[in-house]
Parts: sequence; C-alpha cells; structure tokens
Amino acid sequence: TGGHPNRKKEFTLETIIDVANYFSSRNYVPTFLIEEKYSDKIKSIKQKVKNAYFPEHLVEHSLKNPLLAIAIGKKLDSAISIDNGIMHMLGLAGTRTAVFFNHNSKKFEPMNNDKLKAYYPFQHKNKKVEDLTPNEIINFIKDFI
Repeated sequence: TGGHPNRKKEFTLETIIDVANYFSSRNYVPTFLIEEKYSDKIKSIKQKVKNAYFPEHLVEHSLKNPLLAIAIGKKLDSAISIDNGIMHMLGLAGTRTAVFFNHNSKKFEPMNNDKLKAYYPFQHKNKKVEDLTPNEIINFIKDFI
C-alpha cells in the first residue's frame, strides 16, 4: 500500500495473492515486506500463498527499521512494488524492481534506473494500479524478473 488517502495506489489483496502464486509455481519464494500492523492481510497471504515468506517478522523489534528492508532487498533476485517507501529502499539496495506508478511523473523513480522497469498509466491506456489484473501485472514483468 502507499500514498495519501486521496491518492490511492495499491493492488487488491486478491491480485497480490494471484501474482504471488504465479511466481511461487515457478519456483520463486514470494517474499513480503509488510508491516505487522497489517495482520489481516498477512494472515490471508499466509493462508493463500504457497511459500509466503515474511523475513522482517523473524527479527527482534529493535532491528526493524529501513536498513533491515534495504539489507533484505540486497538478498532478493527481484521485486514487484508500487511507488512507495519500500520501492525506494529496494532502489537503495540495488534490487531489480518492477514498479507500478499511478502518476506520470518520473521524479519519484529510484536512481538505479538500469534495475527498474516502470509502469506508467499513460503508456498503458491510462490504467491505474488498482485496476490492473494479475495477468496484466505478470505480462508486464515476466520478461524482467
């Protein structure tokens, strides 16, 4: 999730689950960087996604900070994100990341553009992040990840 309530930008939980299961079936480990306060979403993901992994939840509270997310990002082969804080942490980690933006501004892209594949609505019939189907997301990124 991310953004101000007036600027919604998030995939539906069902979409996240479908995309994660697609990649899980192709021997990827769906790894989620999600705050524990989203307990309902976490529970649903754990129940519905094969091999779902939540590495931040395995460390003691004092270690939970942006540096942990960057360190985890360094260990990932690739990632999928929307335009949010985690995306910037993955950029700092140098993680190959497919990012879905709702706005047409490139000013918020991470600086590692060689490891970024960006989705902009103006390039795709003005579809917003929340309107994308799992197949549209998978087709956009499957040759990148």
